[in-house]
Amino acid sequence: MRNEREYRNLQAVPAPARLTRRRIVAGLAAGVATPLASSLAPLAAAQDATPEATPGATPVAIDIAELPLKTPGQLTVHADQPLYEPWFIDNDPTNGEGFESALVYALAEELGFTRDQVVWGYTAFNASYAPGPKPFDFYITEVSITEPRKEAVAFSDGYYSTPFVIIAPDDSPVQEATALADLRQYRFGTLVNSSYASYITETIQPEPDISVYNTNADALQALANEQVDVNVESLQIAEEVIADQFPELGIVGILPGPGTELGMVFELDSPLVPFINQALANLKADGALDDLIAEWLPAPPEYPQISE
Repeated sequence: MRNEREYRNLQAVPAPARLTRRRIVAGLAAGVATPLASSLAPLAAAQDATPEATPGATPVAIDIAELPLKTPGQLTVHADQPLYEPWFIDNDPTNGEGFESALVYALAEELGFTRDQVVWGYTAFNASYAPGPKPFDFYITEVSITEPRKEAVAFSDGYYSTPFVIIAPDDSPVQEATALADLRQYRFGTLVNSSYASYITETIQPEPDISVYNTNADALQALANEQVDVNVESLQIAEEVIADQFPELGIVGILPGPGTELGMVFELDSPLVPFINQALANLKADGALDDLIAEWLPAPPEYPQISE
């Protein structure tokens, strides 16, 4: 288990630049900037719509001093602890390593921030989408966009879709499962109030009661300790924990369905959402997001497909 450090108000340290294709200043010179002083109607429209990744995406803002931030001139981003590869590397969100850390710095650069203007903090995963005020501008730790969560918080547009997989001990009879019906006899453990829990309850519908845990790390440890028989994880997290923490576990197969769409979390009705969405749309338009996916989330090996 990695060291469970909390990054409360931890100033980001410089990391090697990975993306240089930014166009905030260049866009201004070309006369295509979108002033923040424009009417609120375009902001509402931007927040309700999903920007298309099309060529010629417009710059996000003229001056970061005008962005609606928790602390003027500072982008405050929170994450969970511990953090898993390949989303973050070495349990450190500030190093720019790993898909989500690199994505945050790419978005920050798109918005006009320098690296030392990105300040990381800690919020527990479940607290990130609970109702109420937030201490961050946005939160990023593989949070699935769901309709119930949208009642309490706002989300960015999705930045990645990941499939769900079944994991179980290598010597478990669960490894022989090929269909959802084969899984219903087993004891599931999972993170409380998570998209994993929803999938187990609504799609797999196991016969024994589900055991829920306050953290994903606790759910994985319960599986390793044989307190439960099986767990549902996103593919990338499953690969990382099996390789680095629990080599006695293995991936049984990929579950049916689209998996989950990941988004950044904001305070409900946050006016910052449309600007982050535009920055994300720009990264999609110029191929930078695809570059990050190719670098940090390479195509996985072929796993069996669990049938319905």
